[in-house]
Order: sequence, then C-alpha cells, then structure tokens
Amino acid sequence: MTLQGARDDVVILYVHGGGFRSGSAAGTRGLGAHLALAARARVLLPEYRLAPENPFPAGLDDCLAAFELAAGLAPKVVVAGDSAGANLALAVLLRRAREEHPALLAGVLHSGVFDLRLERFSAGSWKGHGNTDLLLPEELGRIMHDDYLAGHPADDPLVSPVVADLDGLPPLFLQVSSAERVLDDSMALADRAARAGVHVELEVWPRMFHAWHVAAGFLPEATEAVTRGGDFIGRVADGRIVDGAALLDGPRSVDEVTNG
Repeated sequence: MTLQGARDDVVILYVHGGGFRSGSAAGTRGLGAHLALAARARVLLPEYRLAPENPFPAGLDDCLAAFELAAGLAPKVVVAGDSAGANLALAVLLRRAREEHPALLAGVLHSGVFDLRLERFSAGSWKGHGNTDLLLPEELGRIMHDDYLAGHPADDPLVSPVVADLDGLPPLFLQVSSAERVLDDSMALADRAARAGVHVELEVWPRMFHAWHVAAGFLPEATEAVTRGGDFIGRVADGRIVDGAALLDGPRSVDEVTNG
C-alpha cells in the first residue's frame, strides 16, 4: 500500500501468515495499513506460493524476490511478518544478512513459527498451551512440517531459524502472547539473537490469541501492538535503537556515571 506523507527512505515488506498453506496479502491489508500509519512508511504486501502444492523453497524464493522489489523502492527495507509469515520474513533476513545487503534495516516478527522440527511439536509451549491457544490445533505442527518441508530437513536454518547462526542480523522486534503454542519459538529466538550480539526487543503480551495483530483497528491491544512495532521501525530508521529517554540530558562521561 502507499501512504500520503510517508517517509521515502523506508519500505516495510510484510509477509502474511497462514501455516505456509493459506492466507493472502489481501487479508493482511488492514494490519499493513496500521503499520504504515505507525511507521509513516510504505508497506509492500507480497503474495507467495503456498504449500503443499508449492513446498519449500518456493514461498521463500517469492519473498526474496519481493525483497528486491522493496529495495528498489527505498534504500532501507524492514522485513516483517506474522506466524508462518514471520518464519519466511526471518529466512529473508538471514539470507540477505549473509549477503550483507545494504538495504537491510530491521525485522519485526509477530507470533512467529521459528522451529519446524517434529520434536518441538510434542513438548514445551506447543504441547502445554493447548488449553490457552484457541486458534492453533495441536495437529497443525505436523501438518506444517509435512506440507511445507515435503521431505526437506527440518533442521535447515532457513526453515527452523532457532538453530541458525544469527550473527549479523539487523535489529529485531518480537511480539508473542504468553498463551500461544509458539511462545517458546520467540523466547528461544530472542535468547539466541541476544547471545549472537543482535539487538533484540521481545514483548510477551498476556493472554492474547495467536497473531492478534491482525485485529488492529478493532481490538485495542492489537492496535497498540502494531503501533509499538511502527515506533520501533521509526527509531531504527532514525538511528535510535533506544527510545531516547536515556539521552535527554545528553551523553555522560564514565567519570560522571562512576561518581553519580
């Protein structure tokens, strides 16, 4: 989508979710509009080929091509997505970071599915949050694994990025609900990213449904969550990782900090 008065230095590539098997760019237009307003940036909503007819790497290839289109529209690209779309977004970030692509700015990942190894779907939050996650059925884990991978190894970092070498990634902004089956995915990813020296901000929202961001404009918590992501994008684009509150009095010397 386009936004009148948008900053011309940033484009957001937002990848829709749907378990790698469903969903569309049209279904994400409302969320994209609210993210565009929050970040004052244009948003590109790509379509990508879906499994099982088009298993890995078809969808990822389409998202990589969309990244190049976005990079032709502005010098800085933020890659974002929700659920399975967050998986694809992170795979794009990993590929472009390895290439040291000059347009890569940041990642914004909502309720991401970051681990497609089968053992993950029989333990942890995937198993334990069955009574609180009212959207994701337990069997969806195996379905995603089988349909999207079609025999491809699940420990490939581009399909299970929790096992990837995350060094060199741009700043990441993660949001997930404490009630979701995919809670462990974001927790593990944030931990690995921080240990790799990546700037990562993780927000765990209480008792929200999976990928609640899609209700932006209708649900106050969804609107706020998307707005916070837009604020993050603005900060990173302006070269301010922190919110600026710590800098209001100007920089302080080591001696000033030591002596109060």
